[in-house]
Amino acid sequence: MDAPPIVGVVIPAYNAERWIERTLRSALRQTYRALEILVVDDGSTDATGALAGSFAAADARVRVISVSNGGVASARNLGIEQSTAPFIAFLDADDLWHPTKIERQLASLTAASGEGIAATYALHRVIDSEDRVVAREHGFICNGYALAQLLYAKFIGNGSSLLVRREAAVAVGGFDPTWAKRGLGGCEDLDFELKLVAKYPISAVPHFLVGYRVYPGNMSSDRLRMGRAIVATVERHLCEHAELPSWAAMKARAAANEYALCQFLAERRWDMVALNAAKLFRNDAHRALDFIGGLTARKVRKSFDRGRASQTQSYELPVFDDVRPEPKSDGIFAIDEARRDLMNMARLAQLDAALAKQLGFA
Repeated sequence: MDAPPIVGVVIPAYNAERWIERTLRSALRQTYRALEILVVDDGSTDATGALAGSFAAADARVRVISVSNGGVASARNLGIEQSTAPFIAFLDADDLWHPTKIERQLASLTAASGEGIAATYALHRVIDSEDRVVAREHGFICNGYALAQLLYAKFIGNGSSLLVRREAAVAVGGFDPTWAKRGLGGCEDLDFELKLVAKYPISAVPHFLVGYRVYPGNMSSDRLRMGRAIVATVERHLCEHAELPSWAAMKARAAANEYALCQFLAERRWDMVALNAAKLFRNDAHRALDFIGGLTARKVRKSFDRGRASQTQSYELPVFDDVRPEPKSDGIFAIDEARRDLMNMARLAQLDAALAKQLGFA
């Protein structure tokens, strides 16, 4: 009987002493045991390296690579380069995995081997600093060629979701470290994912297998940078894919503008709000009007909630490890996708299917 294929787990870590032990435990408890776990200590000045080293001393599957600080993209690229595994999974140093994450994804990827599938992703829940589930991202399930859909919905959503064939990661050039050098770090994941889906079909595992941590101080909490980075990343890939019709490009730009608007409003950067609001109206006036209506509705609802706060009872947030990964198992946090997004994704799926035929995928 052939030995199971090794899966390389690349964990870029910079000053992650608060989280690295929990993250490594979630990797080591995987039901799929054939792992090669590479912690790339990216110039940490805290105890990250020492803590990761204690895991390496106790488990031969863990290896620590220490380098001077070069950013998350460079750290991931080094992990890909140093790994000998045919499959690579990425895990951020503050995120968590469900124990069946790799097992489910590898089964999905190998089952579709004859279809040219290069990567698979899973759904995620948002967790806080205590591993409690605070939100469930509404995830779109996309299988096959999905460039137009990803440009619009950015449905993979975080850097700890993908399992990819190593040869595919290398073929698209890995992660681009120049984003951070230009002050646009934060969307290296999306950039890498877009390079992948432009070249290969992908598959989805429709289970919530990733705990994506959001807290003050992490990269995702830098709203100004994330807003600028999303717009720049989408624009870059639209410029590289002139085969996309203008309506699809405008939908993608509008979605990015709306995301950026939310970030800039939260930071009260009115100059950037005005600029992106104008772009949103230009790209999709109906979406812009919906956005304004949504802001008004949220303001009214917030006032109403404050008025009845004294009458409401608090409830204990569930811990990520205690919540089943099946879809819709946590109804408290269920969010219905907007009808508009569902309609747009259906139309974009038809476009991707047509593009797949042109590229010989279908």
